[in-house]
Amino acid sequence: MNRKLYRNRQIVSFLLGPLLCWVMLQCPPPEGLGHTGMKHLAAAAWILAWWVTELFPLAAVSLLSIPIYGTVDVMPPVRAYAIFGNSNLMLMVGAMIILGAWKRSGLITRYAYWVLSLPWIKGRPRRLMLVFAFATGLVSTIVPNIPVAILFVSLAVAMGRGINAEPGRSNTIRGLCVMSGVGAALGGAGTPIGGAPNLVVIGVIASSLDYHVSFAEWTALGMPICLLMLLAMVILACLFFPPREEGLVSGSGEYVRRKLDELGPITPFEHASMMVMFLAMLLWAGGQPAAGFLDWEAGIRLFAPPSVALLMGCSLLFLPLQRDAQSGNIKFAMSWKECVAAVDWSIIIFMAGAILFGESLVAGGVDKWLGNVLIHAIGDMPPLLVWLAIMVIGAMLSQVIVNLAVVGLFIPVTATLAAHYGLNPVTVCLTVGILCNVGIMFSVSSVPVAAAMLGSEGYSSPRDYVLYGLAVLAASSLIALGCGVLLGDLVFPMRN
Repeated sequence: MNRKLYRNRQIVSFLLGPLLCWVMLQCPPPEGLGHTGMKHLAAAAWILAWWVTELFPLAAVSLLSIPIYGTVDVMPPVRAYAIFGNSNLMLMVGAMIILGAWKRSGLITRYAYWVLSLPWIKGRPRRLMLVFAFATGLVSTIVPNIPVAILFVSLAVAMGRGINAEPGRSNTIRGLCVMSGVGAALGGAGTPIGGAPNLVVIGVIASSLDYHVSFAEWTALGMPICLLMLLAMVILACLFFPPREEGLVSGSGEYVRRKLDELGPITPFEHASMMVMFLAMLLWAGGQPAAGFLDWEAGIRLFAPPSVALLMGCSLLFLPLQRDAQSGNIKFAMSWKECVAAVDWSIIIFMAGAILFGESLVAGGVDKWLGNVLIHAIGDMPPLLVWLAIMVIGAMLSQVIVNLAVVGLFIPVTATLAAHYGLNPVTVCLTVGILCNVGIMFSVSSVPVAAAMLGSEGYSSPRDYVLYGLAVLAASSLIALGCGVLLGDLVFPMRN
């Protein structure tokens, strides 16, 4: 793109947001929305336009949304600032510190090499693809998916080079590279900390339905969906990229074992990282239920997921590892600077903007108005087909629009639709949120997929993701629907 064309595109992108907002404010509000709702919709159009065009960094648009809401007079800045105290943001901060220890200690890399060195894989390419996919997906349930995608595509490329596989010719390595990005995106469905959109989904469900999804509740439904989606991903990968190189797989196993040997014995830092994560997962899943069983009110507050995340994350600051031989000072697992560096503040700010975006739609009644518009468009379609259609629409939107923005816009509308058709609104919103997080078809769909595409070094190409990603999305939608129908009312009993 030449310089003049790029400059003109920047000018158009900059003007598009406020122009859309101004035009909508001049128009009479549609039936059922009202003047106040129209102002909320106009502000949402401004913010969404800047998110989609990506003129500014996404986090910067989230910050700019605060003065935008004030300018349009839909939310005073003081109220908007309060969103940064949202409990889900604190949960993400604590989790990022813990996961920072995993990355700094090298535990993630050791885990990946260990799984891929299992003797069960030797000489069997389909087994390699299966284990590689689940290793990618399962670590993504607790580790941010961007570094996971980078790590595993690097492993796939390194294995390809180690066995002299020619780029573009080895279906096994090609499939591994593609699954590095796709598996990292799918794995995030397993737990609330598996991806930033999950916590935005929880936040928007809280504001739309006044229901606070717990860590254990999300995992009870999200983990079965995650495991089945990963299995479907492997089956489809074997169809789209049929592996035939048994000898190459044997060679790749030797390469991985050699790299594992180079890491040496497990370090005290890795042990500390594992221990802190294990305690955090234990307290997230069972802390509040145990405190409730003991009728310990203070424990219920103490073991709330955000409190556990911050407590376990900060414990790394005073967890001793060893004594410095020269100075005699105690070396702790993490320093304050390392903790700060471990937190991706851009994601935190973007999450805050997405949650605020959803709250604004609810406050202005835009969610109910859009829901009624869709209800009239859908008509008397059976409820299960409506559920499936909502998931597919959300998933397809997330292929071309930033998923956090889709979640902020789509979940409040989904709550209205679910209530109208007699569906469990929490279950439907959660499954739709999971599908909105599966951006896997294009480089613009998600950062993990873009990282896998760029890092594959010719072993895979962008076109490998399009039809394969569409097939995975279709399978994932059916899996989420099936799990939602079978498990939804058990995990989230319908409220009267």
